[in-house]
Amino acid sequence: MGIAEERLERLVRVAVAYGDAVGIIDALRIQGWSEDGLTIPQMRLLWALRDEDGLPVGALAEQLGVNPSTITGHVDRLVRQGLVRREEDAGDRRIVRNYLTEEGATTVGAMRHFVGTYLINILKRLPDEKLARLEEALADLNHAALDARHAP
Repeated sequence: MGIAEERLERLVRVAVAYGDAVGIIDALRIQGWSEDGLTIPQMRLLWALRDEDGLPVGALAEQLGVNPSTITGHVDRLVRQGLVRREEDAGDRRIVRNYLTEEGATTVGAMRHFVGTYLINILKRLPDEKLARLEEALADLNHAALDARHAP
């Protein structure tokens, strides 16, 4: 087996392990979102606005890797639910920015707290050296994801 084949096999193993790790909290997220009457895409939008409030639809679509028309429908529903508000850009009235409302920020904060508490309960079972390795690996993964997002 060549180096390229070994690397490909490792990439697949890591991708599967990552999927398994994400699956640990997916059920919790889905339960929490459905209790709030939110879909997964709507919650992703709320989290994106938590990270960078005031994004226009085009920037949200680019960040989430979907078509702007898809985002518009989700934002419309979030506005009706009182979780997002729209405002014209002060410098360019053609641009409409989307902001979390106080209720939207509270919803995202509650979900982050719930999931965070659950994850900490899992992570505290790791010894310090494994926790340090995981911290470094996740930082590397996040940097690679940023690079991939900005690659042509």
